[in-house]
Amino acid sequence: MSDIADVSDKNIETFINSAIANASRHTQLHSDGHCAFCDEQVDIGMVFCNKDCRDDYDKQQRIRNISGN
Repeated sequence: MSDIADVSDKNIETFINSAIANASRHTQLHSDGHCAFCDEQVDIGMVFCNKDCRDDYDKQQRIRNISGN
């Protein structure tokens, strides 16, 4: 018979496996001197030129993931 600790361990393991699977589906963005959304020039080490581009990129990626593209 399982006690509460066993159930909790199983839930944690399921959560971790789900998080790992989810993280592996996302591509890593690398700074190349241009905004990853609008292609404007950005400072070295930056991926987006501003918060709006970052938010728009995230929204676009969520839509792509939902639609399967």
